[in-house]
Amino acid sequence: MTEAARSGRADAGSTGAGVRDFALLQTAGFCGSMATRCLEIAVAWWVLDKTGNSALLGVVLGVGIGADVLSRGALGWVGDRFRPQRVILYCFLASAVVSAILTALAFAGVYHLWTVLLGVVLLGVSLGLREPLLMSTIRSLMDASAVAGAVRVRSAMMSLSSFAGPVVAGVLIGPLGYSAVLGATCCVILVCAALAALLRVPEGERTEEPGETDTTGWATEAKAGFRAIRRVVPEWRLALLTMVVDFALFPVFALVVPVLVAAHYPGKTWVLSVVESAFGVGMIAGSAVLVRKSNSLLGRRHTVPAGFALLGAGFIGTGLVFGATGPAMPLAFTVGSSALLMLSGAGLCMVTVNTGTVRLLATPSSHRNRMVAAASFLSGIVMPLGSVSSGLISRVSGERWALLVLGGAICLCAVVAACDRALTRFLAIPDEELDGAYLREFPHAFQVSEPRTQKAHA
Repeated sequence: MTEAARSGRADAGSTGAGVRDFALLQTAGFCGSMATRCLEIAVAWWVLDKTGNSALLGVVLGVGIGADVLSRGALGWVGDRFRPQRVILYCFLASAVVSAILTALAFAGVYHLWTVLLGVVLLGVSLGLREPLLMSTIRSLMDASAVAGAVRVRSAMMSLSSFAGPVVAGVLIGPLGYSAVLGATCCVILVCAALAALLRVPEGERTEEPGETDTTGWATEAKAGFRAIRRVVPEWRLALLTMVVDFALFPVFALVVPVLVAAHYPGKTWVLSVVESAFGVGMIAGSAVLVRKSNSLLGRRHTVPAGFALLGAGFIGTGLVFGATGPAMPLAFTVGSSALLMLSGAGLCMVTVNTGTVRLLATPSSHRNRMVAAASFLSGIVMPLGSVSSGLISRVSGERWALLVLGGAICLCAVVAACDRALTRFLAIPDEELDGAYLREFPHAFQVSEPRTQKAHA
């Protein structure tokens, strides 16, 4: 069956039923993301309570993040080969089982480091499998004209979960304790599994059918996703830009800003809470409102470079505000940097929403989830290197210079994105014409598994 026919079948079922299933999908994704963040914080409190070792806590969290990132690169093909609702359902069920075991151990007062580490790894793998598929399945549920709006909704909901998850966890752990929070997250994940069980993703999008035997190994399947993203010119260049952005973005909030506040505003933890929350508020506002407005006024082709520029300029501005206000003016620094970081958050969504929309529409169904997962993997692997580099810059030159350097690197990405004709050409294509555009333009990128896909749907 041709890609156009598969897309047509998907579009035919993407009316009322598609909206219903999209609502189920995103509700499950939002609740699952909130539960996962609460679960991470509860496990962190558990480890800290039993050991008092903050370094060990960092190791536990790092192991979970590593399992998440690596599984996106190694297992992205699973979402292309098997029915998406089954994979999502099994991921939620696996997370529920692991969280139930951790809850039982916590209530029983039984603590074994290796058991906790294994649980964290399994939760990371489940998350790495589930999250790209929650994104890539949008195209199976919605027709081409509705994908952009659906991606904006997902972005707003995920931004809200990133902002609200730690707050909810902090509010609950205080009066209830980490054991009760672990139990509550287990219940929420079970609800997510129930929602996933109700999903009806149109058939004809995946490659594995009952009775079909496939001898392709998992390593070949995983390699096909990276080969595709490397051979699709705009996706490869976008991946390189995104790696630079995440290299700078992650350490700003994980290292630079917390160190700046701790060193220059000791005892004023509210400064860190307000400043970092402002970025999350900007992401929510950007996803919900600004992206659509900017696309209407500037078009997607100009909105993406503008988003890069806003993101980087906010970091540069925060460094300049600190230089102007200094340690003696915490309120002025908080107000100025919060406004700038809200713009940065909105700028990030101007990039991710538009590039995510193009990726979902232009990628053929046989490789869609692998492309989404591979892009996520490439972004994730540079984060530790960014933390190390920014830490060195902060130690040698101070946090202000770290913000200026990292923000400048992102602004340079804005210039490159605006001048890259291969990228801007696809960004300028209307949604209705984007459907399957990568397959038409770069057929060699998808040759490895495309014959097997066609055979499965013959």
